Amino acid sequence: MSKINLGNLLANQSLFRHISTFELESLQREVCKLELGKGLSLFRKGDHADASFILVYGLVKLGIPSSHGSDKVLELIRPGQSLGEAMLFLDEPYPFYAEALENSLLLKIPKMALLRLLDSSPVIARQMMAGLSYRLLGFIRNVERYSLQNATQRVIDYLLQTSAMQSTNDVRLELKKNLVASLLNLTPETLSRVLHQLMDEKMIRVCGSTIHIIAPTDTLKSYQGNAALS
Repeated sequence: MSKINLGNLLANQSLFRHISTFELESLQREVCKLELGKGLSLFRKGDHADASFILVYGLVKLGIPSSHGSDKVLELIRPGQSLGEAMLFLDEPYPFYAEALENSLLLKIPKMALLRLLDSSPVIARQMMAGLSYRLLGFIRNVERYSLQNATQRVIDYLLQTSAMQSTNDVRLELKKNLVASLLNLTPETLSRVLHQLMDEKMIRVCGSTIHIIAPTDTLKSYQGNAALS
């Protein structure tokens, strides 16, 4: 991993595709690669926010620790996505922790380097605003989902979205089932009940960490709609 060229990594990130060669070279002098093994923390809740990060490969979980041992999963960060930038603008500590769920490679962008780049490049500033707005919209949709959808609807929604993201009907769970339950704002027992219900209805088949979607998408969506009436 150490042989990966930093300049190429930066140039291939969507956020930096429109910056000048001079800006790229200047940024390269301040950005560093950060290799994070599975299970290791990038930062903890309450840590001083001194940098933004872009995930090159791997998977990172954002969560809030719980004294009861069942942390609340907020979001999964996938390759190409950034994290931590909002706290830089607010000058606040990180309100969540970040942990690698797989061996991951990130680009660490120091606060002042990012702010200088935003000052000099309106294009990147707009792109970052769009990214933050998209994340905000995602959180609002999650709140709407938790408020208006029942457990069956949430699980089906998750399966359909993950299936579309992975481009397969054999959905690989990126999280342990108790963490999937936390992501959907459900108890592990409720998630298990819904999965068994969908298995009994011949909608899915569960094999370890893979969920095979048997029913056609339209059938699953129709079942999801009918679940809202029950």
